[in-house]
Amino acid sequence: MHNKLSALQLVSGASPECNIETIKKLLISLSPKKNQLVLLPENALLFANREAYLTLAESLGVGVFQRQLADLAKQYSCYIICGSFPIKSEINNKIYTTSLVFSPTGDLISHYHKIHLFDALVADGQGMYKESDTFVPGKSLQLFDWQTDNGIVKVGLAICYDLRFPALFQALREKGAEVLLLPAAFTQVTGQAHWLPLLQARAVENQCYVVAANQGGLHDCGRETYGHSMVVSPWGEVLDKLEKNEGFVCAPFSKTTIDDLRTSMPISTHNRFAIPKLL
Repeated sequence: MHNKLSALQLVSGASPECNIETIKKLLISLSPKKNQLVLLPENALLFANREAYLTLAESLGVGVFQRQLADLAKQYSCYIICGSFPIKSEINNKIYTTSLVFSPTGDLISHYHKIHLFDALVADGQGMYKESDTFVPGKSLQLFDWQTDNGIVKVGLAICYDLRFPALFQALREKGAEVLLLPAAFTQVTGQAHWLPLLQARAVENQCYVVAANQGGLHDCGRETYGHSMVVSPWGEVLDKLEKNEGFVCAPFSKTTIDDLRTSMPISTHNRFAIPKLL
């Protein structure tokens, strides 16, 4: 059975070229099957400062690094989802942080601009995080069709801080999502406190698989990320997990598991509160 969900965990630095080489090495080790889902973390190709993101930014669907990601998807005949990449916006000196979905044929078939920007104080060495200084928030939900052995499966896209906003994931479920992707660069402090319960909650309340790819260690810039990339079942079970450093997680996807759970416990039909009509 080729219906597998997987995620790469990275400790990305300021060199896109070095980060691409790490991704290539991990793909060799993972050896994805045809049509396998492979999720990369947030800031997969660049983990640096505002100026570096602005310099690297490419127009959507055009650019050297997007082409390299597309070529990797085509080489392995799998879906590669770059957790986030800097994409040019219409606003001067501001960009989107965007998930890019490449199909097994190397085509860019979907993208998602991160909606919720992380502006917060954290009790770590960084202290103040203010993504809104660099990034423009997205305005729309995004899903894509994943071709499995048993037909099309809807996959919903989110990024990092989005995880704290359950209405977004409920709206993705309403649009048919059966798999939720969550690339992230969760800090060591916030990850240790909230990462696992939030991922399990999003899986259980929406009866979806959740694939979470986090950055996982101490970065050149001095920031520390929590790691613990994982695949969570619709029942909230952690099917595979990697605590720290570079590597990958992988678990089988079962459409039957989702169907059986949603039949035996039809949460969506029991809900007495209207899902907000988001975006």
